[in-house]
Amino acid sequence: MKWMTTCRETTELASRAMDERLPLSNRMALRLHLAICENCARFNRQLQEMRRLFREETAAPDDAAGLAPEA
Repeated sequence: MKWMTTCRETTELASRAMDERLPLSNRMALRLHLAICENCARFNRQLQEMRRLFREETAAPDDAAGLAPEA
């Protein structure tokens, strides 16, 4: 992986980083790009926030009535 990634490559790396540990070169390229590109940094913060909200939602007790058995 080259040290300076494009925004498209950076968003792909940020998405992959949510699911797996990236190799060191990819992690460094991602961090470098996020340090200089506010749009990609914002995208990464949004990904992190979505992950936090999903975890919070799935950890909450399910007190919703749900579908009726006949449904």
